[in-house]
Parts: sequence; structure tokens; C-alpha cells
Amino acid sequence: MNEQAARAHALGFWSALVITLLGAAYFLVVLGALLAGHFSPPREWLQLFGGIVSLLACPVLVAMMAGLHAATGPARKVFSLLAFGFTLLFAAAVSINRFTQLGVVRQSLAACSVEGIGWFLPYGERSVMLGLEFLGWSWFLGMALLCCAPLFSGGRRQRWLRALALLYAVLALTSAVGFLAWGLVLYVFTGLLAAHFRWGGDRDHQGPSVRAGTGVSRSAGGLR
Repeated sequence: MNEQAARAHALGFWSALVITLLGAAYFLVVLGALLAGHFSPPREWLQLFGGIVSLLACPVLVAMMAGLHAATGPARKVFSLLAFGFTLLFAAAVSINRFTQLGVVRQSLAACSVEGIGWFLPYGERSVMLGLEFLGWSWFLGMALLCCAPLFSGGRRQRWLRALALLYAVLALTSAVGFLAWGLVLYVFTGLLAAHFRWGGDRDHQGPSVRAGTGVSRSAGGLR
């Protein structure tokens, strides 16, 4: 594996691992809130926690997709580039939403200045911010994962990655059960992707990775 490929795999591994850990923490906190009856409607502390996790996840997901794009072979690089582009749009939409929630909205509520703030509440009746959240997690990230699916072929791990990417895309783009995709399927996908970046090069005989130490690609189309 050459130096560029090694850096791409390292970036992909660490960013996918961080996203998985953030997702696990979020899942445990939400589960605790559900059991305690604090989820519907979400309490302020839960909204704050979710906002911070989402804001942190945005640049890390961009880094993960950058690593995936850099590690993809020329034949399929158009798909990884599309996935990276849609992830940038996702990060922009969700970051605007969460930064507004954590900054302007909280300060306005603390100052009892609520005129016109209804559209910017995260769960308001006509919330623009909730629309941005769905735009990011459902539409843009759904399209990103849909474009990721063709990158994986060959070994069992890659077949699972392809299936999870397609599952997220279907659930997110239909928006009927979008939260299931955001809160569970995505983090299973990133956990498996971290494992693929860490060990895929030595174990996926037909996968898109490089034989360790040789620099010879086993698949011209997929990850190098």
C-alpha cells in the first residue's frame, strides 16, 4: 500500500470510528430518555445533546467520505465524488440548522425574545429548522449513501456495506422511517466501514483493496 492509499485508509478508519462512537453514545442517551419518558417531546437537555452530536458529526462525515473517495479506484471514482459532494451539502444544511439552534434560538429564548422564533424552533409546528434537518439527513445523506453503494463489491463485508448503504438510502429518501436510518442504520454502516478500512486490505479477496505491502490493486474499480 503506497503512502497516499495508507493516508486515505487511516482517514477513513478514524473518521468512521468516531462517527460510530458518537452514534453509540447518541443511541444510549436516546434509549435512556425513552425509558425515562423524556423523549416525546424531547426535553431541552436532550435537544442540546442531539444538537452537539449532530454538529460534531458533520465535519467527521465529510472527512470519512473524503477518505472513501481518495481510496476508491479510477473506475468508480465518479460515484465516490458524488457521495462526497452530497455529504458536503448534508453538512452545510445540518450545520446551519444545529448552529442556529445552539446559538440564536437558545439566546433568544433565554432573553424571552420569542417574536418570530417559532419557525426556528427544532420541533416547532412550522419549523424551518426541522425541514433543514430532513433535507440534510434524509435527502442529501440519503443520496450520498446511494452513490456509495456501487463502491462495494466482492467479499462478504463489502456486500454488507452495499446493502446497508442501500437500506439507509431507501429509508432516508422515503422519509417515512427516516429517523431509523439516521439513528441506527448509519452507525452500523460506519462501524462496518471502519472495520473495512482497518482490515479489508488483507481479508477481502475480491474486494476493492490493496494487498498489503505489494501496492497491487485487487480491483480496479473499488477501494484501493
